[in-house]
Amino acid sequence: MLQGPAMRAIRTVAAVAFVSAFLASASVAAEKAREYAKELRQAQSQQQGKRYKECVRACDEMLAAYKEASQVKEVSWLKVESLVLDGQYEGALRTLERLAEAVPGDKELQAAVALRTGDVQRMLKKFDEALATYGKAAEGYAKELPDQAAEAQLRAGDLLCTDLKKPDQGIARYRQVETVFGAERPRLAAEAARRVAVTHETQNKDLPQAAAAYQLLAGKYSTVYDQQTLAGFWGKSVDCLVNARQSAEAAAAAGKAETVLEAVPQKAVFAVRHGDLLLEMKSIPEARAGYERVLYSYPREQNACQEAQSRIVETYRAEGNWTEALGAARILYDAAGSEEGIRRAAQTVAQAFLAVDGHLGRANEFLLYQRFGPDGPDGKPKTEDDLALNHLTQVKYPARSALANEHFQAAVDAQPRNYEGYRAKGLLYICWGKPKEGAAQFLLAFKAADLSQVPAAAQELVLIGMKACTASFKGLERIFEYLGYGPKGKSGKEDLPDPFVGLVGL
Repeated sequence: MLQGPAMRAIRTVAAVAFVSAFLASASVAAEKAREYAKELRQAQSQQQGKRYKECVRACDEMLAAYKEASQVKEVSWLKVESLVLDGQYEGALRTLERLAEAVPGDKELQAAVALRTGDVQRMLKKFDEALATYGKAAEGYAKELPDQAAEAQLRAGDLLCTDLKKPDQGIARYRQVETVFGAERPRLAAEAARRVAVTHETQNKDLPQAAAAYQLLAGKYSTVYDQQTLAGFWGKSVDCLVNARQSAEAAAAAGKAETVLEAVPQKAVFAVRHGDLLLEMKSIPEARAGYERVLYSYPREQNACQEAQSRIVETYRAEGNWTEALGAARILYDAAGSEEGIRRAAQTVAQAFLAVDGHLGRANEFLLYQRFGPDGPDGKPKTEDDLALNHLTQVKYPARSALANEHFQAAVDAQPRNYEGYRAKGLLYICWGKPKEGAAQFLLAFKAADLSQVPAAAQELVLIGMKACTASFKGLERIFEYLGYGPKGKSGKEDLPDPFVGLVGL
């Protein structure tokens, strides 16, 4: 028997041989893994290039060469999808069946295969078989894989609604998802409820029922969705009621949406829509009050406020109250802060002048003055085209009720003393018909702005505040120059007057 150094030498040789064999085996495995990855990329590239038959052949070769479960699953799914894309649905079904047999202990794989099998059967218009496949999956995986079971039930509902034209049975499947999985899977339950609403709207054509379903969805599952999506559901509810010619119910839904939604932009949108529905129902004073409420409730939502002010003009026009419509149009023009908005508002003012006067005289002169100023189109003073009067300065703002004045004042008082607060105050004053006070607040906003806010603050100060204060669009470029360069102007040699004299301290 060998002992001592001889035995140690033998052990060392054996260990070296084992390590060498292990490293060789690892090297072979690594090389095979690299080959697999390379071939898989090539097959995927063939699919992406829509060379589906080539991709399928490559997948068959790989399935013959690579037997690890993860590889078999990856390649088989690639083959299945290529067969589907190529319209070879029967081949896809056979591949799915072989995949399920290849990895029998993988429950998640089995569920995924069942769902895809149902989908392919549906593509083949084997609707009864697909329905049975979905049903078996829904029942078989309810405890272990509830997400997959619920998805199977949802797909069964879709098949019943759209393919078999049995919407009531489809709705029953959706309701099952809500009942069985609602407590633990609220997102799945919410999706089922959404499909119920859509089915009532598009399949059953039961618009009141659809409206109720959308409202229930937005309320019961409010924690599942973001505010934008919830607003979409409320909007669908209102649309359904409008299309069902249930205007009062639609107005009530819009009002409720404003109440329950949390995001201010969404609340403002529904406040305007509530007024629109009242206006359509000829409830004109109520509609006007609703639009005014938008102005003092959501002063930072400029788009909503412009829409509301535009509708206020329409309420006066609907009553034939042309003078008040002109005053409301002036506010619309005052508050417009973009090139497009100013252009549209100017047209509204011109239309209002026409309605008051019964001719285009003041309307045309107003448009010319706003574009060219007192010197007229030729830009030269004391010529024939001079415009002696800015008619907009003669337009009185509409009278406000005592209650509306209280609301505007309360809204002003509630704003913080910072950049956003001053902006909101500026818009409130402008919409209230107090342009000088509004311009003063926009000046404060400009002073309170940080560098990133300065461009927007300057634009609002000039295009809204100073336009409203001077009742003129012409001449605003000089105020921009003053803001950018000071009293010496861009050339450094001018003596520009301070356009904000009289605003400080308001």
